[in-house]
Amino acid sequence: MIMTISMDTITLSIPVNEFKVIDVRKFKPYFAPINQYDTDERIRFLQEHRGIKKYIQNPPTSYRDQGLVYPNLRIDESIRRNIYGCNLKVTFSCPKLIWGQSFEEVTDSHFSLIVDTLIKRLFDMGIVVKENAIKNAVVHTLHYCANIPFPSEEEARMFLNRMSNISLKAWFENNTKTFANDGNAVRFHTDIFEIVFYLKYYDVLEKGNRSVGRKTTLQEKATAKKLLKEGKIPPVVRVEMRFNGTRPIRTHLKTALGIEKQYWTFQEVFDSLKSRKTQKYYWDQIINEPLNKICLSTVSDPDICEKVLEKYPDERIKYISEALGLFYITKSLGVKRIKAITKLRQNRKAWYDKRKMIIFLARRFIKEDDTLIKIVTSVLENKPLQLGLPI
Repeated sequence: MIMTISMDTITLSIPVNEFKVIDVRKFKPYFAPINQYDTDERIRFLQEHRGIKKYIQNPPTSYRDQGLVYPNLRIDESIRRNIYGCNLKVTFSCPKLIWGQSFEEVTDSHFSLIVDTLIKRLFDMGIVVKENAIKNAVVHTLHYCANIPFPSEEEARMFLNRMSNISLKAWFENNTKTFANDGNAVRFHTDIFEIVFYLKYYDVLEKGNRSVGRKTTLQEKATAKKLLKEGKIPPVVRVEMRFNGTRPIRTHLKTALGIEKQYWTFQEVFDSLKSRKTQKYYWDQIINEPLNKICLSTVSDPDICEKVLEKYPDERIKYISEALGLFYITKSLGVKRIKAITKLRQNRKAWYDKRKMIIFLARRFIKEDDTLIKIVTSVLENKPLQLGLPI
């Protein structure tokens, strides 16, 4: 069975000897590199630009008005530790590049089409580059993603609401979490790594910079508006795991895949097994935390109370009330918030004692309905060829 790659945005770095600029005027400022072998030019470059100069080229609006998606380009010319560099950074969305939308997901078989299309688009932007240079380009940004269809919009929104109450592990200790766009999106992010969950079609309809998915296309907007008018917007939650920088990519892929590399190339990361295994690893990190699983599961309030009173006929009501109170506060306010409140008003040890109490209560008395968890897990474990989403 052919599996989807589940890859969206990516940034490739191509060294100076692997590309040629045939129209310097398309960049701002005009591309005018120094002669790296001229000592005077090197000194002047260091004095005037402090060792780095950037040349930017973003796609003209005329391309986007035609429904054509082009990459964003940046050339970084630099002298660091007396070493000259002049690398081309190419940022694009794989599905948007070839289809103009990301409702469909690319497969292993689309790699050649993406490379060929990118070569043609770069030529339009005044850049000549060969196939091998793109395939072997070093990856600086990598967004693995998946579209998760829920049975109903109510369940999709319920999932996002519950996700807003979970807490992530050590790699997110200093994270910022947002529950944004009227409950359409939940984002956990640091400077180098993000996990984002959002309603795919509703996000396309967001105005300006409110879109979590970033840079929606004409095709996507037209489709979403048509479905909204018809009242047929699919209840699809998009999950994206965004690695920003070669070091985070190296670190996180080593953790998820058990493969240690100094850097990853485009051809190496464009692999369905790697993408699914990486996403499944981080999803497992979320749901394997007992308190997160409590937040994401559905429970029956009367059943819990009845079972607790039945099992502990001689237990003091004070203990029962505290255990149940902590349980419901955690489900309502979220793990991170109740943890912070407990540590502030008492201490760290008190939090771990109360955490044990909540987990003990849940495991002993609560029959969890983890339907929402299973929906996400099943997609990440066994991605179909396509979901057949409206496009």
